[in-house]
Amino acid sequence: MGLETRQCQNCKKEFTIEPEDFAFYEKIKVPPPTFCPECREERRIAWRNERALSKRKCDLCGKEVVSRVSPDKPYPAYCKECWWSDRWNGKQYGREYDFSKPFFEQFKELLYATPHVSILNLNTVNSDWVNQETDDKNCYLNVGGHYNEDSAYNTYDLYSKDSFDNWWFLNSELGYGNVDCERCYAVTGSVDCFDSQNLTFCFDCRNCHDCFGSAGLRNKQYCIFNEEHTKEEYQKFIAENPLGSWKGFSELRERSEKFWFTMPHRFASVFKSVNSTGNYLSNSKNAKDCWNGEEVEDSKYLYIAGWIKDSYDESAHGASELTYESASGGGVYNSKFLNFCMSGDPLRKIHSSDVEYCYSVIDSKNCFGCANLRNGEYCILNKQYPKEEYEALVQKIRKHMDEMPYAGANGRVYRYGEFFPIELSPYGYNETAAMDYYPLSKSEAEAKGYPWSDYEADSGIRISDYAIPDDIKDVKDDIVEKILKCEASGKPYRVIPMELQFYRRRGLPIPRLSPLERHKARMRKLLPRRLFERTCECQGGGPAKNGYKNTVLHDHGNSPCGNRVMTPYAPDRPDLIYCEECYQKEIV
Repeated sequence: MGLETRQCQNCKKEFTIEPEDFAFYEKIKVPPPTFCPECREERRIAWRNERALSKRKCDLCGKEVVSRVSPDKPYPAYCKECWWSDRWNGKQYGREYDFSKPFFEQFKELLYATPHVSILNLNTVNSDWVNQETDDKNCYLNVGGHYNEDSAYNTYDLYSKDSFDNWWFLNSELGYGNVDCERCYAVTGSVDCFDSQNLTFCFDCRNCHDCFGSAGLRNKQYCIFNEEHTKEEYQKFIAENPLGSWKGFSELRERSEKFWFTMPHRFASVFKSVNSTGNYLSNSKNAKDCWNGEEVEDSKYLYIAGWIKDSYDESAHGASELTYESASGGGVYNSKFLNFCMSGDPLRKIHSSDVEYCYSVIDSKNCFGCANLRNGEYCILNKQYPKEEYEALVQKIRKHMDEMPYAGANGRVYRYGEFFPIELSPYGYNETAAMDYYPLSKSEAEAKGYPWSDYEADSGIRISDYAIPDDIKDVKDDIVEKILKCEASGKPYRVIPMELQFYRRRGLPIPRLSPLERHKARMRKLLPRRLFERTCECQGGGPAKNGYKNTVLHDHGNSPCGNRVMTPYAPDRPDLIYCEECYQKEIV
């Protein structure tokens, strides 16, 4: 089939389906989507609660635990010890398929009857308040990472230690407030920096050390706003501009981030990849519109994904092949429409196959429409069938989903081939990762028919009458006993002991925002998950936007470059965007 333009039934905007897309849909035997790629992504991650945690009692053993399921939810939740035990069996909730009701209506009934695991973390030590993490030690409010130690408030950190308030911070130590940095030591407030140490408020630096407020540097040291200095001059600047004062810290950060705009930005971070588009993508082949991905092949519309082949529309997913519209899991083969289908096994190991329309189905195969089930086979709505009966019934259900579709809010219609409707999510929209990338107010969400949670775990907490000292040197030990007021939201928050020790060790001020508001501020530093067609802004021999002049002669001489690129930098942004050829000439 040729390229087709269709209208998204959710946002009403047009989107295209290309010939290669039709070939994939035919291969996995699903109809083409009726939602655009962005609405499909929003729909998937509106089922993913990352950081709305509270205390509640396990509905099996009665123990009070940290949970991603708030106490007011209308379905049961078990602590992780009970959920992974043999004290219950998901098949006990099995039920006959009812052809008088839409499939999604029956799935919701099953979803809300089965016990949900209170929190998703495995092999953790002294880390009760981490979610969707494994192998953490002495960590607090980390999300989506693995193998971290003595760290807190991080999202997607792997193999990091003594680090706070980072997003995508890998194999690093003593980091604070960074975004998209890897293999770094003692780096603060920096973005897109690699293999570096002792950087402060830097952007796009590689193999650098002891640099401040700089951008686009390679193999440099003792640079201040890109100007090289002697070691003594640099140390004098640092001594005269300490970060321990909140006022000074904020002013220096703002000045540095403004300086970043004066240097060329690479149109997209796609490394060691062939025929691939997106951002922060590496070691991939034929990966289109993929974001924060590694070792992706013949796939499209992937977001935070790795070791994936021949798959479309994945979010926070890994180690899978031939999958479609799946999120928050991995290790599956020939499967589609999944949420939280995973295992305690290491990544890159397939543990489930041929599962469809399943939520939290573990180590299973040939399952359809199941929820909170482990080691299942030939199950429909958690009820097990003989192989032949299972296969025949699944065919009938798929046909029934087309003949009796689920009527969602605002005229949305869900037939076979659509992911789970947002309105069936077991979480309020505001509790999920969708708020990070597609934020809505309560009224906007309700107008769309999305669920919303009014539960507040911190309601009734009395904020202390306490003024945070401007400088960390003046902060006493008793601050860990105080309830502070977030300057952005007015919500209460605390400074935990290891956090205070970290600020003192690094000479950093006490933050004035709660962990959630600090997370939101980091999210605002991320580029949108969409591509824009733009022209390289290199002007050759003349000054480019923001006054930048090239340092060497480019292949296009003194004339403007004119190369067209697909970039996540929107046209209205102030960044100076160079194509790969011009960027390599200037920066590398």
